[in-house]
Order: sequence, then structure tokens, then C-alpha cells
Amino acid sequence: MANESTAAHIAAEGIRVESDTFGGFSTRVTALPSLEHSPDASGGHGHVVFVTPKATALGAALDRVNADALASAVVVPLLNGFEHMEVLRRRFPAAYVTGAAIHVGAARVAPGHIHHTSPYTWVEIADSDAPADRIAELTAALRGTGIGVELGASEGRVLWEKYGFLLPTALVCAHSGLPIGRARVDHRADMLSLVAEVTAVADARGVPLDTERIIAMADDRPADTKPSMLFDRETGRPMELDPLGGALLRAGERAGVDTPVTARMVADLERINRAATPAAP
Repeated sequence: MANESTAAHIAAEGIRVESDTFGGFSTRVTALPSLEHSPDASGGHGHVVFVTPKATALGAALDRVNADALASAVVVPLLNGFEHMEVLRRRFPAAYVTGAAIHVGAARVAPGHIHHTSPYTWVEIADSDAPADRIAELTAALRGTGIGVELGASEGRVLWEKYGFLLPTALVCAHSGLPIGRARVDHRADMLSLVAEVTAVADARGVPLDTERIIAMADDRPADTKPSMLFDRETGRPMELDPLGGALLRAGERAGVDTPVTARMVADLERINRAATPAAP
């Protein structure tokens, strides 16, 4: 499912993928602008639904889904952040909304055209109340395509371990306009401060993070890596500031944890976001 123009393009042209890891290929898929009925052609309830829009487009995407169509479905959101879990569970109370995180470098360069840039692609699926046999089938299907899968961690750990790395690197790179190689050197103090803030909030929520591991991950990334937030800034697209940075500010306020560097960078980037987004008529 995609918005009307993208769904029409995919229905006519298929999906094209460029990847050094998986090779280049095109495939034909069914594409619809809305979901009114179960995607399980047999009429059963064994289907898995991945939720993959940018957080900035999540609300509009969910408005095009009939909640009854996802009754008993395993819903796997591959979004950045953590606040979306509550949103999805509220929208789809009869589904098994399962915490997950994807680790991949990829960009949508045009409708139906995906550029996979990272040498790695793996998914973490959290422990949940979804039927074990359904998760086993999903795991086998993903591994069959060459995607790595890790299972069994708590939902908080799966979401916050990715978020703990993603938020500092995304904010510093987008704020500085630099890929990670230069940003982690030229703006290291900001990056370390952001890591400290996100780990302090996570700890207050009962999800301890390994600060040194987060820093090591940032230092190990290829120097030309560009987080999606930087890519969005460069291309004039709305950045995921509120679902990422705003989420930490809200969580920090509730936990009584100060997050001044996050607040400064989010405020600066919000001004850039507003300048890049055309005003509504």
C-alpha cells in the first residue's frame, strides 16, 4: 500500500532496487492506495503487515487502512523511534503489533526506486504476544532472502538500542550538513553529549544502554554514511524531527532528565524544516 500516485506508479512499473549486496532487480507487485480488506487472499488471518512509511507520513498512511483488515495480523513496524508503538496499538487493537527495528542504509530516490547502500541488512524482532509459529514463518522468510534476523530481546531494548545510536548521529549529521565521517570528528562534543542524553532518558525508562558501544558503532560506520535525516535535509524533504528529537524531549521531560543539546539541535533544525517546506495556501 502507498499513496495514490506512488501506488499507481508501482502498479504500472513495478519496484526497482539497486544494491551492491543483493544486485539490481525489478519486480512486479500489487500496489493499492488503501487497505479495506485482509491482504490474506485465502481469507484467513495468517498475514504479516510491515509498516514502513517515514514517521512524518504515518498518520496519513494509517488513515487509509481499515482496522478490521488487520484483525489477527502480525503488524511489524520498521520505523525509527518508539512512540509509534502506542499509536499502532491504539489503531489496531485486534492485531499483534510487534516491536522491531531494521538496520539498513537505503534511500527512496524516486517512486518505486530504492537504492540500498549499506553492506548490511538485518532485522531485530522483539519478544511479543504474537503466535510463535507466525514469527517463525516470518523469520524463515526474511532469512531466505538474505536478511539477517535476531529474536528474543525485549521491545524496549530493540527499539531503544537502535534509537540510542540513530538519534545522536542523525541530529549531528543533519545539523552540521556533514556525513558521519566528518561529523563524528568535527562535532564530536555534540555527539557525545547527545549519546549521554539519550542513554540517561533510556536508563530512567528502565532500558540501560551501553554508551561505549553506541560511540563505537558511530566510529565504525563508513565515513560517507549519511543518515536519512541528512538526506532529507539535502533534498528538501520534511525531516523526522518531532518523531525522533521531539520524542526524546517529551520522554526526558516526563522522566525529569535534562536534554539541552537535543533541544538546541531540534530547534535549529525545525527552523530549517520550516524554511524548506512550502507554506500551505
